Amino acid sequence: MDSTLQNNGRREGWTCGQCARFKVPDSGCPNYGSFLEYVDGRPLMDAKSAACSDFYPKQKTEKEKKTKKQLKDSGVAFEAVYVDGKPRFLTKNSEDFNIVETVELDGETFYPKEAKNIPYEPYGVFQGQIPSREKLFWKVRSEFHTFIDVESIWKDVLAACVLLTYHQDKFQTVPYLFLYGDNESGKSTVLQVLKFLCYRPMYGVTIPSADLYGYLEDSDSIGTILEDEVQGIHKDTDKIKIYKAGYKQGAVVPRTIITQNDRIIKYYNTFCFKACASEQIPQVKGFNERFVFIPMVEGFPQKEWSDISKEDLERLRTLRNMLLKWRLYSRSWELSNPTLSMKGRVKEVWKPILQITHGLTVYNVLAGFVEDQRKERLNSKQNTLEGHIVKVVTDLYNNAKDPVPYIPFSTIWFELASDLDGKIDEKKPHVMNTSEFFEVTKNKVGYRLREILSGKTQVLREKDEEGDWISVKAYLFDKEKLRRIAKKYGYELVTTLPSLPSCEGTQAPKSMEKEEEKNVEKEPHTPLELSKLSNLVTNSEEPSISSKKSEYEITVGEKESNLVTNKPTCFYKHVTPAEPCELCGQLAVEWEIKTPQGSVVRRCNPCFVKLRRVMFNACWKEEEENEPHVGSVTSVTSVTETKEQREVEQP
Repeated sequence: MDSTLQNNGRREGWTCGQCARFKVPDSGCPNYGSFLEYVDGRPLMDAKSAACSDFYPKQKTEKEKKTKKQLKDSGVAFEAVYVDGKPRFLTKNSEDFNIVETVELDGETFYPKEAKNIPYEPYGVFQGQIPSREKLFWKVRSEFHTFIDVESIWKDVLAACVLLTYHQDKFQTVPYLFLYGDNESGKSTVLQVLKFLCYRPMYGVTIPSADLYGYLEDSDSIGTILEDEVQGIHKDTDKIKIYKAGYKQGAVVPRTIITQNDRIIKYYNTFCFKACASEQIPQVKGFNERFVFIPMVEGFPQKEWSDISKEDLERLRTLRNMLLKWRLYSRSWELSNPTLSMKGRVKEVWKPILQITHGLTVYNVLAGFVEDQRKERLNSKQNTLEGHIVKVVTDLYNNAKDPVPYIPFSTIWFELASDLDGKIDEKKPHVMNTSEFFEVTKNKVGYRLREILSGKTQVLREKDEEGDWISVKAYLFDKEKLRRIAKKYGYELVTTLPSLPSCEGTQAPKSMEKEEEKNVEKEPHTPLELSKLSNLVTNSEEPSISSKKSEYEITVGEKESNLVTNKPTCFYKHVTPAEPCELCGQLAVEWEIKTPQGSVVRRCNPCFVKLRRVMFNACWKEEEENEPHVGSVTSVTSVTETKEQREVEQP
């Protein structure tokens, strides 16, 4: 028996019910029989009886063990601070500030976190009147001016970000800061000042991703993450995802926790202001778009961080305590909502900085700088490979004489080479060497056309240099999507793209003589002369694949002034190349033509093209085996295509 529990008589303060031998047979309890003998219906002794000298304490069950203290560092109207070396809560009511040991929330008692439970230096209590937001801004900016030699505008941005961290719960998005530069350029010094002044920061080097959301989950308020030496972060995909999602309010990381008897999904918060430092900018597109990049170079600040004095540290601590008290004092302050010309990701990054400084003397300077940043970001977006591709496609549409539904890939490829001042490898025609993007392949460009511009491929036919018909890949773009995407990259689509004409009820042009003559005199097919790619047959060249898939009805007559009411018609359709042409006997037959008289003739493609140029008269005869006389123009009045033919003849 523990000697501390021994007593010559009864053990004061203890009861039989707290004894390990209470009502346990053969346990050696000297009073066991007394619990069984009853007097007037009651036992001689019960659990409330005073413990004897043979008292042995019970081992407490899990439920009986003392409940672990519930710790908090902040809440709606209180903040954890240190007063006279002891953890306390600084609270704010409608009238004044108070110091208390605990707070009651929903019937539970909470204690302030101690220094061992937090990664930052504990806050103290500022005694005095809280300065205005204007004065606080310039006090914070003064500290950056003292220890950092950087452009003046970046000091304004840094000071604004410090104020922003104390009201993060009021923003839908927060910006990130990325400090980059060579050694001894002051990157780490900026993080040191931020570590002193930002709200409840966790400062570290190459912080594991689990610790990032672990710290934010443990913190009841939205803290700050400061990470130095993040080079190589692109290899940590988990951390990249946390940074990508964590700039927006409500972003969480779900993790499954498996216990002995259960499986629980726990959600960790990732939203908070973050600042990083590295010698190089990581090449991760989505990651970079969330950052404000501050270039750092070796300079000559008023004071080196290594020379910081006791007075400097005291001044920084007083300022951070002042900022904490300002946070409590301004909890009910509503942010302004300034009207901005920007949109999208740029607005999400810069709007919080303008909101926190709206109404301050520095606001106009920051607003002008943000507009310059918007233009610079747009320019950098245009200078990407995707930006050049969007520019080329937009220019092709805008410069086309006639609206075009398709653009051959070869046209885009050669125009892109011209825009990038690239050189196409003669041995590898699918590779383009550029000074800015190194090797650019056709596969990469095609992928961007589909990914960025939502282009759809279409196989067409056109003549090569030797006059042979070849299959060519072209891209079809939705005009509304293309217009929006072009605007995103700072370009304007001015060409109105028509929808493809219907296969039924197509009206004949009033006169096509001049247009046909122009087509006859034109040079061999150029990529932008794509009127032939619609279902309307107006070009003297080879019709598109879509035209070949069906049987067309052509009404023929003399010139418009001599057209007769009952116009004879003929039909033609594309067929699988087989036997030689009936006219030239050299090339394979590709077209089958049904004359107005009902007879059928078969022609190769060149002979068919010539035949289309002929002015069919009402008594056109099948024995026209010789080369037709080129007279007037074929007048196209209707194009018919049945649903069954489209379904059967689709490739």
